Amino acid sequence: MRKPLAATLILASAVLLVPGAPAWACATCACGDPTLTSMGTEQPFSGRLRLSTTLRAWGHTVGQDNENALRLREARMDVAAAYAPLPWLFLAATLPLQAREVRDVSLARERGWGVGDVEISAKAFVYQDKDFSPDHLFSVLAGVKLPTAPVLHAEDGTELDLDTQLGSGSVDPLFGVAYQHFRGAWSFVASATGFLPTRGIRGFRAGASVRTTLAAQYQPAPRWAVRLGLDGRVEKAADINGEKEEDGGGVIGYASPDVLFSPATDIVLAAGVRVPFFNRLNGRVAPTPIAMMSVAYDL
Repeated sequence: MRKPLAATLILASAVLLVPGAPAWACATCACGDPTLTSMGTEQPFSGRLRLSTTLRAWGHTVGQDNENALRLREARMDVAAAYAPLPWLFLAATLPLQAREVRDVSLARERGWGVGDVEISAKAFVYQDKDFSPDHLFSVLAGVKLPTAPVLHAEDGTELDLDTQLGSGSVDPLFGVAYQHFRGAWSFVASATGFLPTRGIRGFRAGASVRTTLAAQYQPAPRWAVRLGLDGRVEKAADINGEKEEDGGGVIGYASPDVLFSPATDIVLAAGVRVPFFNRLNGRVAPTPIAMMSVAYDL
């Protein structure tokens, strides 16, 4: 599993880092603001095309260690593209490539890797205080997660456990709002996104959830910036054919420090970690910190 997945990740990263045709102007010149931005927080201008890849490593343990504990670990790379056909509209698509391992207390384990569920979205900027280099931006988001992940099977043909599957097999709409403020070397973002999962494979249905972000960024130099965020998630418990799962659902909060660096025009590198500091999930769910690295490139 590891060798084919590693080759896939390396190839996808290389494709995103290959320079495209010369652009008429850099993204900073076109939007009039030199703020370094991660994918999803960029300022819009007509014709902007941005590619990115984000690597994440995370996991959690469910249940009691000496009884029925289940440990999940995942490495994931999201390959994303965002395009602005109009000055106020961003269209985006994200393709996840995932490798997952699930192990129980008996040390029995299952592994799965491949393509996850694709997410497509449209973000409309409904207000900005000025046309060029705005200080205030309000946007709304609508999108959907599609069931593109294949159902994974073991060598004997049996389906792998639900926790090992890379997708839910459901069509899940999402909606969100966001506010961004730019003030000199500082920038701020506040957002909330709601997810309404439908029922998927084996009657599984993830719980409806709202994910929030509140972050401040300080950029003392053109090439680098530091960012500190608070990410939260409120969700209902999942169910299988109407039977509610005991572990999961509730509230969790993460502290999210990041460092952003631009080694060249139109390239932004970011690295950070999401550290769970507030855990009120139902049952016994112990999440690990989430390590993150990304690169974004404006064509």
